[in-house]
Amino acid sequence: MTFRILFCMLLLPLGSVHAQGAPAPQAANPAAPVSAVSYRSVFADLPTGVEAGREDWKKANADVGRFTRGHVDILKSEQQQAAPAAPAATPDTAPPAAAHPHTH
Repeated sequence: MTFRILFCMLLLPLGSVHAQGAPAPQAANPAAPVSAVSYRSVFADLPTGVEAGREDWKKANADVGRFTRGHVDILKSEQQQAAPAAPAATPDTAPPAAAHPHTH
């Protein structure tokens, strides 16, 4: 039985050498054949036509400059533009949340 194991161990490396086939091209060889490189832009799949029009950058910069406190002012401005004019307060409205009858 030892002879069979020894025989198999000797033949195993020979089988792996045969399975490797032809050697791969060498990267350092300037004459090695190289496949053609195809170019495809990374922006090819992006949607087009997102901007409706172009705005003058100086005007846009001046518009943003109006908001001296930054993002807080921009949010308040957007809320004022989106909210319709508030109707006049009537006496039927509920009291403010701070004035509740519970004692703590």
